[in-house]
Amino acid sequence: MPSVCFVTLSRSDYASLRPVALAALADPAIDMRLVAGGSHALARYGNTLEQIQTDGLPIHAVAAFLQESDDSPAQLAAAFARATAEFTRILTEQRPDYVFVIGDRWEMLAVVSVASTLQIPIVHHSGGDITQGSADNQTRYALTTLAHLHLTALPEHRERLLRMGEEEWRVTATGEPALTALADYAQASPDIHGRLGLQPGEPFVLATFHPTSFDTATPVQQVEMFLRALDGVAGAVVLTAPNPDAASELFFAKYRDYAAAHPRVRLFEALGAQNYYAAMASARYMIGNSSSGMWESASFRLPVVNIGPRQQGRVHGDNVVNCELDAQAIAAAIAKATDPAFRAGLDGRNPYVQADTVALILDCLKHPWDRARLLAKRFVDPLGLR
Repeated sequence: MPSVCFVTLSRSDYASLRPVALAALADPAIDMRLVAGGSHALARYGNTLEQIQTDGLPIHAVAAFLQESDDSPAQLAAAFARATAEFTRILTEQRPDYVFVIGDRWEMLAVVSVASTLQIPIVHHSGGDITQGSADNQTRYALTTLAHLHLTALPEHRERLLRMGEEEWRVTATGEPALTALADYAQASPDIHGRLGLQPGEPFVLATFHPTSFDTATPVQQVEMFLRALDGVAGAVVLTAPNPDAASELFFAKYRDYAAAHPRVRLFEALGAQNYYAAMASARYMIGNSSSGMWESASFRLPVVNIGPRQQGRVHGDNVVNCELDAQAIAAAIAKATDPAFRAGLDGRNPYVQADTVALILDCLKHPWDRARLLAKRFVDPLGLR
């Protein structure tokens, strides 16, 4: 029975990891172990370790390396060093057959660097994607290079990895696992308005805006422009905290001040997957630059105003209206997203949905791979050069 160490370090990877980890936990052919930490352990992100356990997942180890005050590139670099030390300890103690990671966050680089050094095969989901405006784009390809088995959200992502020189047998297109539980989540929170502090049936807009790594605008300019855009949003706004990137604490401080000055704004450190998806199912539209606007939103036929370059290059449904970080452009995008004809014309097709996503992932984990062959990666030169 293979032992698989699942790692979750933020809400962004947990939404995708949760259905896979729960299925692995229920599968007698897999010894599932869960390591949680990172922003899950921080008060400013809602201390979501307890939520993971409430979801029915046992936590076998906690990776504590982020500090509440971490915000600058230098502080995050120091956190990376602490994460490397933490995962050296954890993976040495756990000694799993595989390490399973999802996504493109900088924290995961520490995980796979340690696993690679310890010669533990790495299974990575979400390679081959593109987000040109974010440093996550570079991290994702670094994760791919270190990983030994690749699970992709789209067939074109698989093709991209093959062109990077990965061997065909290592790469499987599975679809996006976060999408497998959307309906259950939405139905499980019938009183979502009450949970959000809103009146029953009160219309609201869901807003999530993260710092963008590669933007000509400074972090201060980014967040101030976004908040000016919220000035133009009619009615209630449900605003969630940004991911733990550089300048995230600056953004969150600005959000706290804005929410205090605008009673119609409800600010949350962390909604949790169940409430977040229920909010997506009920919102008028979504605004910001969250990956959930690219992945999950199409399944809800939820109009999305996607601002700036953070998600540039990422595949999305017909529900997304892209615009620059500019007041007039954002206003025009909001006008389009709120046009009743626009929402009525959405086809509801989500390009990331694939049949048997979780089963395909578990099949990969249970396959009797030859460990020596897995670890000895061979570069397949797409140019045919030697």
